[in-house]
Amino acid sequence: MPQEPPTSKDSASRPRRCVHQLYEDHVRRTPDAVAVISGSQQLTYRQLDERANRLARHLREAGLPRGGPVAVCLGRDAEVLTAVLGVLKAGGAYVPVEPSAPPSVLRQVLADPGLFAVVTWESLRVMVSDTVRSGRPVICLDTQAEAIAARSGEPLDAGVGISDLACVLYTSGTAGRMPRGVLIEHRTLASAYEGWRVVYRLSPADRHLQTAASEFAGFTADWVRALCSGGTLVLAGRDEDLDRAGDAAPLHRLIVDRAVTVVACDVPTVHGLHRHLRSQGADLGDVRLIAVSGDSWYLDEQQALRRTLGPHVRILNVYGVTEAAGSGAYFELPDRPAVTEHPERVSPIGTAFPGAAVAVLGRGGAPAARGARGELGVKGPVLGRGYRDGSAFKSGQFLRTGDLGRVRDDGGLEHLGRVASHADAEAVLRGHPSVGECLVTTIEFGKGRKTLIAYVTAVEGGELDWSELRLFLSTRLPSARAPQTLTQVAALPRTRSGKIDRSGVPLPAQRDATRRAPGGKGALSADGGTGGDIWGAIAGITVFFSFLSWVLTDALWPYSTDLSLVPNPWAALFTGLYVCESLAFGLGMAFLFCARPLVARHGRSPALTSAAHLAVAWLLIAWWPQDNYYRLAAKTDWARQAALVYAFNITLMIAGAVVVAFVAAKPRTTDLMR
Repeated sequence: MPQEPPTSKDSASRPRRCVHQLYEDHVRRTPDAVAVISGSQQLTYRQLDERANRLARHLREAGLPRGGPVAVCLGRDAEVLTAVLGVLKAGGAYVPVEPSAPPSVLRQVLADPGLFAVVTWESLRVMVSDTVRSGRPVICLDTQAEAIAARSGEPLDAGVGISDLACVLYTSGTAGRMPRGVLIEHRTLASAYEGWRVVYRLSPADRHLQTAASEFAGFTADWVRALCSGGTLVLAGRDEDLDRAGDAAPLHRLIVDRAVTVVACDVPTVHGLHRHLRSQGADLGDVRLIAVSGDSWYLDEQQALRRTLGPHVRILNVYGVTEAAGSGAYFELPDRPAVTEHPERVSPIGTAFPGAAVAVLGRGGAPAARGARGELGVKGPVLGRGYRDGSAFKSGQFLRTGDLGRVRDDGGLEHLGRVASHADAEAVLRGHPSVGECLVTTIEFGKGRKTLIAYVTAVEGGELDWSELRLFLSTRLPSARAPQTLTQVAALPRTRSGKIDRSGVPLPAQRDATRRAPGGKGALSADGGTGGDIWGAIAGITVFFSFLSWVLTDALWPYSTDLSLVPNPWAALFTGLYVCESLAFGLGMAFLFCARPLVARHGRSPALTSAAHLAVAWLLIAWWPQDNYYRLAAKTDWARQAALVYAFNITLMIAGAVVVAFVAAKPRTTDLMR
C-alpha cells in the first residue's frame, strides 16, 4: 500500500493568500524557469508575469471593478494564461469560455448582464460582439497589443482579498441540463490547491499536461497546480486531441518529447493513451503521476493500466465537482491491489482531499452508514460561494452533487454514477467479458411508452453474442431492472467535458432480439414503437383522413373538383390527381400523429427533429387545401393569389429547406451506430 500523504488541515481550511500571489512567489524565486509551453512557444515566469501585469493595468484603466467578471475567450493558447492572470492581478474574476463551445453556451456566458468585459482575438470579435451586451469592452489581444504593451510590466497591487471572487466556472451540463455558473472565491482556489499540493506531491520540477478546454474546471485546476508550485504547464494543441478513432499517438509524442511528469486527464483520454501504449509496446517516459477524473473510471481499468505502466507511476482516480473548483475525493491504486470481487463494477473514489469533506448522504441529509447507498455531498473550504443565478451554498452543509455513491466496508467511497442512472444494470453489463463500455437509459417511444435500453460497446477485437448477453443479464438482474433492448454502438456519446452523454444517444432501429443483425452484428427487440404497430396506425389514420378529405372537398370548396366540362381522358387524369391529394393529406395527418419516433431515431438534435417532423407532415397535408383554394381563385384576384402564395408556396419552400437541413445534418452522435 502506498503511504498516505501527510494532511495539512489548518493551511487547507484557512488559506491566507490568493493563488496568483502564490504564483508570483515563483516569479521572484525562479524568473527564468519555463512557466508555459504551447507548441513552439515558451514563456518564462518573468515573461508571463510581465504580460499579465500589462494586461491587468489595461483592465484597471478600462474601469474594471473589484470582483468584476471578465470573460476570457481565447481557446487553447499560451495567451489564455496571460489573460487569466491579468484579470486576477487587476482584481477581477475571470470567466473562461471556449470559442468552440455550442452557441447556446456562448450566448449564456457572454450575455450575462454582470459581465464587465471580454478578452479575445480580433478573429472572434464579430462572434463575441453579436452576443455580449452593448457597451461592454471587447479587448482583442492582437489588435490592441500595442496599447497593452505600452503599460508597465511591473507588479501591481489590486488589493484583492481572500474572500473576493476569483472566477466563474460553468458546470458541464450533465444529463442535458444547461450549464450553471459557479462563483469561486480566492479562498476556494487556494484551499483546493493546498489539497492538490499535498496529495499530488507537487514540486517545481514537475511538468503538467493540460488537455481540458478552458471553460471546464479541469483547466483551472491544471494551471493552479502547475504555476502555484513553480512547475511548467504544457498545453496540448488541437493536433494532440484524440480524434474520433481515439488516436493518442500525437498526445503520446507530446508527453514524451516535453518530458511531462504529471498527467491529469479525463476517462476517454486515458483510454486512448492506454490503447496506444499497448499496441505500440511504449511507455510514458518521465510521467510519475496519472490522475483521471470526469466520469466513472473502474477498478479493472486502473489495474490494467498499472500492469502496462509498472509500479513507478502513481495512479489516481479523482472525483471532482465544479462547485469545488474540481476538488473532491481521490483513490490511489495501491502497488499491490487487494483482491476485489467484480473489479469491473467498482469505481472507488477513496477519501476526500485535504480541505474537503465528501460523504454519502442518507435520508434527511445525514451521512450514511457503511454499505449504504445515497447521494454524494461535498462541503468544506473548497466549496464555492454559490451559483451565478443567485442561489448560495450554505456554510457547513453538504452540497448535493446529483451523483450516487456508496460507503465501502473499508470506509472508502465508491462512485455509482448519476442518481437517476441505472447504475446496477450498467455494473452487471460491464461484468460480461465481451462488453467494453455500456450505458443504460430509459427512452420514451410515443406517449407513455418507455423502454429500458442498453447501449453497449464490444471489447477491442471482440464481438457481442446477444443471446448469451441476455442470458447473462437474466441470471443477475430482476426482470424489472434489466434492459429490454440491447444496441451495439462503436463508442458511447460523450459531452465536451468527457462525461458520458446520456441525453445524446440516438433512438435505435428496432429488430427482433432473437435474430442476428445482418453481418452477424447487432440485434434489437421489437419493442420501442417503431415496429408494425406504428405502421399499422399510420395505415389506419391515412385511410380515415383520406376518405374524410374526399367527402368534405365539395362541402368546403363547392365546384372545385367539378369536371363536367372536361373531356376524357383528361377528366380521368384530373380525378386521379384529386385522389392523390386526398391520399397525401391522409398520409400527412398520419405522419403528424405517429411518426415522431421514426424521425427521432436518426439522431439529430431535438429542435431539428421536431422541425423536420412538422415539415414532412406539411409537405403532404398542404396539397389538398392548396389546390382547392387555387382552383376557385380568379386570375385577377390579386389579394387571394398573394395570400395563397404566402400561405402555401412559401411555407412549402421552407418545409423543403428544413428537410434538406435534416438530411444534411450530422447525427448528434456521429458514427455511433454500426
